[in-house]
Amino acid sequence: MQVNTARLACVALFIGYLALAAAGIKMTSCCTRSTLGPISAPIIGYRIQRKNLPCIRAIVFETTEGEVCSHWKQDWIIKKVMELEEARKARVNTTSYHHGETNTTALY
Repeated sequence: MQVNTARLACVALFIGYLALAAAGIKMTSCCTRSTLGPISAPIIGYRIQRKNLPCIRAIVFETTEGEVCSHWKQDWIIKKVMELEEARKARVNTTSYHHGETNTTALY
């Protein structure tokens, strides 16, 4: 009976290890299809998704209603990304100015 108990203990430990390992694995979702149409919800950000099958190359817009996978070659998408980048740079410059030099004298 000791042999069977030892085997059961080993099997139980192995199953426990597998359960812990599986719990530590994060599954990330990605775009496997994209839309060509316009987005009606306000766009608040974006990220670029590279092709890594089954994921496709796409621009993933973050909207107030969730994420939308968009085809990366569309003209309106390229313009929207440029607009978002300009807004981001303006925020960074404004934030840097306010946090950096507050008592400066402008030289003209």
